[in-house]
Amino acid sequence: DVVSALVVLSCFGASADISLIEVLEREIEQPLIAPLDDAVAHSVLGKRNGKLYFMHDKLQEAAYSKMKPEERCLHHNRYGLALGFVAVRERDDRLLLTAVTQINHGGPQAVIDDEQAVVVANLNLDAGKKAMNMSDFFAAHSFFDHGISYLRLRREHWNEHYDLSLELFNLAAKCAFMNAEHDRLKMLTEQIMHNARCFEDKFQAISVTVTLLSFSGNVPAAVELIKTTLSSLDEELPSAVTPTVIKKHLDNTKKQLALLSDDTLLSYLAMVDPSKIFAVELLVKLYGSLTLIGERATQRIIPLRVIQISLTYGMSPHSPTAFAQYGSYLALIEDEFEEGYRYVKFALSLMKKLPSRAHDGSTLFWSTHTRIHIEPMQSSIECYLDAYKAHMKSGNTYSNAVWCSSVYNMCCLWSGKELNAVVDSMKDTMKESKYHKNFVALTLMLPMLRVALRLIGQSDAPAPQQENLTNAFGEAFNEGGNAGKYATLFHTMYFAKLCEALMFRELNEAEDAAEKYFSVDRLVGLPPVMFFGKFYSGLVSFWVARETDDNDRKESKKWIKRGVECKDKIEKLSDLASTWNFQNKLYLLQAEEQFCSRNFGMAETLYDAAILSSKMHKFVNEEALANELAGHFYLETGRRNKSVHYFSRAFDKYNEWGAVAKASALTEYLDESER
Repeated sequence: DVVSALVVLSCFGASADISLIEVLEREIEQPLIAPLDDAVAHSVLGKRNGKLYFMHDKLQEAAYSKMKPEERCLHHNRYGLALGFVAVRERDDRLLLTAVTQINHGGPQAVIDDEQAVVVANLNLDAGKKAMNMSDFFAAHSFFDHGISYLRLRREHWNEHYDLSLELFNLAAKCAFMNAEHDRLKMLTEQIMHNARCFEDKFQAISVTVTLLSFSGNVPAAVELIKTTLSSLDEELPSAVTPTVIKKHLDNTKKQLALLSDDTLLSYLAMVDPSKIFAVELLVKLYGSLTLIGERATQRIIPLRVIQISLTYGMSPHSPTAFAQYGSYLALIEDEFEEGYRYVKFALSLMKKLPSRAHDGSTLFWSTHTRIHIEPMQSSIECYLDAYKAHMKSGNTYSNAVWCSSVYNMCCLWSGKELNAVVDSMKDTMKESKYHKNFVALTLMLPMLRVALRLIGQSDAPAPQQENLTNAFGEAFNEGGNAGKYATLFHTMYFAKLCEALMFRELNEAEDAAEKYFSVDRLVGLPPVMFFGKFYSGLVSFWVARETDDNDRKESKKWIKRGVECKDKIEKLSDLASTWNFQNKLYLLQAEEQFCSRNFGMAETLYDAAILSSKMHKFVNEEALANELAGHFYLETGRRNKSVHYFSRAFDKYNEWGAVAKASALTEYLDESER
C-alpha cells in the first residue's frame, strides 16, 4: 500500500497538497493518506504547510519508475479525469488546472474512445479560459493546444464538433499572437479561415491578422484587409474624403450628441449585432493604422462613424475608444479643448461602466493624447503607463502594450524625467519589441534611444538589423526602410534628429533634419507628441534663420515664417489648453523670435521668463535649454561676461536632468566666455 501510494504521489511531481490527495483517494477508492503518513514516519516523505513532499528528487524518480513506461500515461489520465470531474462539479478552478495538467501528461494516447477525447478537449478549453483570466497566456496556449490534439484524434472534428473546434482554434490563435508564436499563429488562422462555416466565424482570425500585419511593418496590407472586410460588412467609408465630407460628418455627430446627456449615453444598451461589433473593432484598428501612414482625411471621420453606429445599435466594447478619439479630434484638430476634454472624460466613464476590461488599454491610450495637453504633463503621461499595464493584463502585449510603452518613453524623455531611468525604460521596451518582432515600435524607439544615449554619454544604440530580426512574414528588419514607408515614423525619425542637432549645436544637421521634418509634417495624422515637434522645430527654425540672415534674406524669411507658425501653435495651446505645459515653451520661442528681430531688450525679458516658467512648472530639461539659449544670445550679442551666468546654470540643470554629455559640451562655451 505504501509503495502504491508513493507511485500515485509521484505522478504529481515533487509535492502535492494533502487536500488534493484526499479528494483523489475518495474518487479512485484507493488508500493514499494512511500509507503516505507511514512514508512520512519513515522519512521518505516530508509533511509541512498542508503539503506532502518527497525528501529527495531521487525518491520521487524511484517511485515513478515503478510504473511501466507504457502504463504511465494511463495513470496520469485516470487521476486527472477523476480530479477533473470533481473540479467541474464543485467549480474549483485551482483543482481544474491541476486535473487537466495531469490529463495532458497522459496525452492523446491514453484516451480510450472518441467520447472521452471530446470530454478532455472541453476540459482543456475550460482550463485555458481560466488561465487567460489569470493573464497566464503561455499556460492557456498549452491547454488550448492540448485540447486541439485530442480533437485531432478524429479527422472530421471540424464537422463533428464544429463549435468546440472553432473556439479552441480561435483562443489558441489569440494566445499564440500574444506569446509571439507567429508560425503557430499563421497555421491556426489558416485552419480557421479554411474551415469556418460563415463569414462571422472568421472575425477573430481576421482581427488578429490585421494587427499582425500592421505591427510587422506591413500597414498598407492591414489597411486593405480592414477596408475589404468592412465592405463585406456593409460599412464602407467614403471613397473621397474631402473637407466638405469631414464637416458634414462632424456637424451630424455634434447635432446627435447635443441632444443626449452623458447620463443618457451611459445608460445606452449594449451592442448585440456581431457584424456591427466587429465593424466597430475594425474601424478603431483602422484609425491607428491610418495614424501611422498619414492618411489624415479618412482618419478623421472614423471616430465620427463609430459614434454614429454606437448611437444606432448600442455601445460596443470599442465605443469608449471611439469617444476618446473623438475627444482628441475636437481638442487637437478643431482646437475645441473644453469640449474635447469633456468627451475624453466621458470615454473613461463609459469604459468603467462596460463589463469587459479587455479594451481598457486602448481607451486609456487614446484619451491620454488629450490629457497630456490639458493636465500637468509630468503626471498625465503616467496614464500611458496605465494603458500599458491594462494591455498587458488583457494580453495585448504584441502591439498595443508595446506601443503604449514607446509613446510613454518619448514623453518621459521630452518632459524632463531623469534620463538614466528613461534610458532603462527604453531598453526594456526595445527588448519587448524585439521579442514580439514589432517592427513599428522598434522603428519608433530607436531614434529617441540614440538621442537619450548621446545625452548621457553612452555609445550609440545597436542596429536591430545586425541581429538578423525577421517578422512573422519572413521580412528582415530595416529601420530606414520602415521609417521611409510611413509618415509618422519618418516624422519621428527627423524630429529626433533635429532635437539632437539642436542640443549639440550642429547647425547643418539641424537644418537638414528640420527641412525633412517640415516636408512630412503636413501628412501626419494625430501624433501624441505633436507639440514637442512644434516646440523644437520652431527653435531650430529661428536658429537657422539667424545663421542665414546675412547670406540669403529670402531663405531667412522662410525659416522665420516656419518659426512663427510653430510659435503660434504653442501660443494657442498655452491659451486654450494649459499654461502649465506650454507657457515656458511659448516664452522661449518668443525670445528666439525677438532675437531674430534684434529686439534685444524684449528678448532678454522673455529668456528670463522662459527660465522662470520652466522652473515653476518643473520642466528641468527646458529650464536647462532656456538657460543655454540665453547664454548663446548674450554671447552672440557681445556680452560674454553675462553669458557665463546662463551657461553655468544650464550646465547645472543638464546635469540634474542626467544629460552629463550635454553638460560637458557646455564647458566649451564657459571657457570661451571666461576668455
